[in-house]
Amino acid sequence: MERPEERVALIEWLDRDGHVQRSADVQRWPLHLGRALDNTVVLDDPHVAAHHATVDLDAEGRLHLQALPSLNGVQLGGRAVTGSAALPDAAADLLLGATHLRLRTATAATALAPERPLPRTRPASARRTWAAAAALLALTLGEAWLGLDPGADYSAWLPLLLGLPVALALWCGAWALLSKLFQHRFDFNGHLRIALPWLLAATLVDQLWPQLMAALAWPTLWMVGSALQSLLLVLMLHAHLRHTLPLHQRAVTVAVAAMALTGAGFTTALTWRSHDSLVALPYMSTLPIPALRMAGTVPSATLVDEMAPLAGQLAARVAEAKKDEDEAGSADEED
Repeated sequence: MERPEERVALIEWLDRDGHVQRSADVQRWPLHLGRALDNTVVLDDPHVAAHHATVDLDAEGRLHLQALPSLNGVQLGGRAVTGSAALPDAAADLLLGATHLRLRTATAATALAPERPLPRTRPASARRTWAAAAALLALTLGEAWLGLDPGADYSAWLPLLLGLPVALALWCGAWALLSKLFQHRFDFNGHLRIALPWLLAATLVDQLWPQLMAALAWPTLWMVGSALQSLLLVLMLHAHLRHTLPLHQRAVTVAVAAMALTGAGFTTALTWRSHDSLVALPYMSTLPIPALRMAGTVPSATLVDEMAPLAGQLAARVAEAKKDEDEAGSADEED
């Protein structure tokens, strides 16, 4: 094996996200790149010519890239090279055909990024996890308590007390299995620390946002509540995927964004088709607590005047519903 001090450069194969797949030492100049066996580095890419490019020192000792005749050409730092081009002092990104390479020279070794620390669980992080779990359980129990009939026995609490921890354990366990598959570590605690804050935020939005918007009499912002809750759940999914696939964060972000936009489009279209509105529930389905109402009141005559335009809309809906019933009745008679 050659000694490291005899290495004049290092050439690395990069994937789509810019992560190193493999590398090869460069012992001397010139460096020949191509598919032919007489090259210094043989590339197994069918989009590369037999002799695709050459890297060599000029008379002043600077490295130059020489693009040889080929169909797909050579790119240096994202720009096409015709003829010869000087290489930068830092690492040079090369694209030969479909092969992404990075050439690291001895002068570029001083530009290395600092060492990254390994992720470690701190005591403060563990305390925040327990606090988020307690808050989520308290909010869920409080909502269930408000929905239970007076005098309900303790058995009514069992599905919630058992269902929430089991569902959370199954969710984090499934992500931990994916981490075991892609990273070879069963990171249950890591995914639990991700899920709890997002679920807590989504629960707070679900319980407090409608009440707050109804108390302020802001129906437009009230309609945003369901979309905001969905956005929080999408961000939680994005955080899980980034934690599971840390080397493909760009692809994860693009995939989650595309999925979220597609899902939002379909949901909005179906809701509008069914309810002629962007939300399925009407605004007055949320009755604000009278003591918390902050919006001012108006005279009853003003309320009647503002409700007058609704008469035409309701009449149109009644006529449309009657038309649908008549068409359905005619179809049944023909059958």
